[in-house]
Amino acid sequence: MLDDDRYIIDILNIALDVIDTMATGQEEYFSPSVLARQFNLNRSRMFRIFKTLERRGFVIYDPKTETYRLGQKFLSIGQSIRSRISLRSEAEEVLKNLAVETGDCSYLIILSGTSAIVVDRYLGDNMLQLSAPIGSVLPLHTGAAPKILLAFMPEDQLNHVLDEIQFSAYTPNTITNKDEFRIKLSEIRKRGFAEDDEDFEIGAYAFGAPVFNHEGNIVAGISISTPTARCSPKRREELIRIVCIAGKKLSEKLGYQPDLINRS
Repeated sequence: MLDDDRYIIDILNIALDVIDTMATGQEEYFSPSVLARQFNLNRSRMFRIFKTLERRGFVIYDPKTETYRLGQKFLSIGQSIRSRISLRSEAEEVLKNLAVETGDCSYLIILSGTSAIVVDRYLGDNMLQLSAPIGSVLPLHTGAAPKILLAFMPEDQLNHVLDEIQFSAYTPNTITNKDEFRIKLSEIRKRGFAEDDEDFEIGAYAFGAPVFNHEGNIVAGISISTPTARCSPKRREELIRIVCIAGKKLSEKLGYQPDLINRS
């Protein structure tokens, strides 16, 4: 265990103490000067801590009182943590079954800023596996599940993300034109699934389906990857069918009821 004080970052430790104090205190707004005295800290140092937290959205400044309160970012972090824990828990059985049924590697992928991140995966029994480790960060304009995340994203959010994406070419099949990519996303949304036709790595195919929550919002993409050698036209159709069923099952486990949402 790394409980030695040598491993503690002093200024970070103080900033976390400040956050704990604001989170557990009775007041809504806090004065940096008061907290500086409470922590026996130089006022200038405390001021820099608050300005850093403010810039990152963790605190909000009230110019009238020259005090701070905790920002909404903590709510979004908490909601994100809860949704990810619940999502991974509910996805476990579906991902395992997907890997067992296909013999290939299954993935659960979520949005992370202007990238996608692998939050869970399961290996199949086939000898040759195409596998990205948990925690891998993937470009959104390539792959199957990353494109799924964009295809079912609200239009205003999609516009923002597309403006931020660097459309780098990973293979000759990568779409690097934004207008052309929008057309591809429209096709994906109509079909209900996405393909990675060697657009991220030569020799690798993937098929992905959307995962929706109880409000009908996309929260993840579920996918299966397979090498070119195992991707005959017949198997391609089979993998698409299987991954779409898996996406539907996981969505249902998260409370997704399309008929009710469509009527609301």
